[in-house]
Amino acid sequence: MKKDPALAPLLALLLPGAGHWYVGQRGKAVVFCFLLVTLFATGVLLTDGGCVDLGRHPYAFALQAFQGLVAIGALALTYGAHEPEACKLSDLGMLLTLVGGALNVLLIADVLYRSGPKRAKDGKRE
Repeated sequence: MKKDPALAPLLALLLPGAGHWYVGQRGKAVVFCFLLVTLFATGVLLTDGGCVDLGRHPYAFALQAFQGLVAIGALALTYGAHEPEACKLSDLGMLLTLVGGALNVLLIADVLYRSGPKRAKDGKRE
């Protein structure tokens, strides 16, 4: 069964690690999924859900959204959550969710590269 190279980055956008799973890198996929979902969930828990809010933090959510279904799920679960009191933990929670989104952008780029045409021994793409 031939795999569609355009599907791998879309899967990676939906769930961190899913694109790597699709291209056959199952070990990496499990590690990436665990690390990024844990990173994002820790950030959400530190802020009591206040950091994932499209109304209060639209620019932050633009980066958080690269976590795909994880961010959409957090947005749905924390809809209407109160704004957390300003403290170092709320800043840390926001930072963790943003880093998780940014890391998934890198994973999407990696799986896009890995799912494309293979390189020949002379370094040129086939």
